[in-house]
Amino acid sequence: MQYKEDDIKKAAEYRLRGIATQLYNQGKPVYLISGMDSSSYAHKQNENLEDDNGIIYISIGECLISQSESKAKEIFNEQTKMLIEKK
Repeated sequence: MQYKEDDIKKAAEYRLRGIATQLYNQGKPVYLISGMDSSSYAHKQNENLEDDNGIIYISIGECLISQSESKAKEIFNEQTKMLIEKK
C-alpha cells in the first residue's frame, strides 16, 4: 500500500480482499485492530468465539501504525464486514 503506483495499490487491495474472503469461507472471519492495548482486547474477544459470529481479532499494532497499514486494515475489515452482513 506504500507504493505510489496505482496498479500496485490495486493489486494489494485485491489481495487483501481475497485473503479476507478466503478466511471467511473457511469459517474463520478475521478483523484487524490496532491501538493502545489492542492485543489485550483481541485476546479478550477471542476467548469466546461463539458470542460474536466466530470473528477472530488480530492486533496489528499496539501504538502507532503507518498510514499504509491503516489503509490495508480498513480494506481488509471492510471486506470481512461485508461478508458477515451478507450472511
